[in-house]
Amino acid sequence: MKRNLRLSDIKVAMGMFSLLLCLSFLIGCKQKKEPCFTCLHDINVPLLHDDPTEYPLLSKMCSSIDTIYLENAGVESMVSSVDVVVSFGDTIIIRSADVLYFFNSEGKFLSRFDHRGKGTGNYRVIDRFDVLRSTNELYIMDGHNNKVLVYDFDGTFKRQVAIDDFVTDFAVMPNGDFLFTNPIKYSGRNYRRGLWRTDPDGKFIEQLLEYDPDFAHVSINNPYLNHINPGMIGFMGVEDNDLFYHYSADTISVTCHMTTDIVIPDDLKKSDKVFTNPEREYTKCGYLETDRFLYFVSTNYGANLVMTLVDKKDWTSYRMYVYTSDFKYMMENVESFPYLVGCSEGTLIGFLDSGMILDNEHYRRLFPSVTEDSNPILIFYRD
Repeated sequence: MKRNLRLSDIKVAMGMFSLLLCLSFLIGCKQKKEPCFTCLHDINVPLLHDDPTEYPLLSKMCSSIDTIYLENAGVESMVSSVDVVVSFGDTIIIRSADVLYFFNSEGKFLSRFDHRGKGTGNYRVIDRFDVLRSTNELYIMDGHNNKVLVYDFDGTFKRQVAIDDFVTDFAVMPNGDFLFTNPIKYSGRNYRRGLWRTDPDGKFIEQLLEYDPDFAHVSINNPYLNHINPGMIGFMGVEDNDLFYHYSADTISVTCHMTTDIVIPDDLKKSDKVFTNPEREYTKCGYLETDRFLYFVSTNYGANLVMTLVDKKDWTSYRMYVYTSDFKYMMENVESFPYLVGCSEGTLIGFLDSGMILDNEHYRRLFPSVTEDSNPILIFYRD
């Protein structure tokens, strides 16, 4: 006997079909995580040819520019160099070689963190460091011993995590998981390559990005990861694709693509040798990113070195200045751009040390209290 379909039957069938479609979509997304290319922007950075782009005054782009004098209260607080700066809340952490210095947001010296040595709780080198803000824990990557050491801010050692692969950079996610990366292809060695995630104990969870297996020509030990905001980590890919990625909420997206006037030839792509010919090869380093700005450095291995600032508000790119063999530091004020060494909470962070200031008449007028014994001055460019 033939049955006539009622409207209610059709609604139920459509509902079941929609549910099955959603489930299959979710399962497919879990099984295969592909980057989203819907937000791709091209950023052109010529290295062989001059670029007439005007340098911007950051006072016209930032909400504020703050100058912080770092207190020198004695030998323990003397900062000889500024390699990396992390700032959050009322705390500023400066890495100088293999020592960390803690200051408050007004530049007052708080403490010196130095756990170099042998044995449990000590590190040989600080290759990278990160902070888990929710727990006020300090994570130090010691590549010499292939481990990440975890401390409280007061210096108390808590635990260490063994690194099974060769790693050049890492980041700690809000839930304590790690992102690790390695761009280098080792012949005969089964190290992971690309970007991958592990749990808080270092156990592998998933491979997030792969590099071209035939592309061996990449630079080493550059910073590729940084925290854009509490829920998002940025990642600068290497020269096999020159893409910039965002990782957030278990999703990878691609934001932009760098192009340049150098095309690495096939014979160099398959070679792990570098520094052979500045006309034929290049690399990227110095990556920093906030919600508003993207900053990175491109170089054909010293022949030219271009610092690029991208305003993601309208994706305008600015060529900041160029290092050459006869380069002179031409910045006339802190609005132009000191050397950038960090980004945190919507802020790009640069610095000027006493040598830079005392060697420049304009700086001496701007910072008359600086002496040879002064600690560096930090410049905060806020989104």
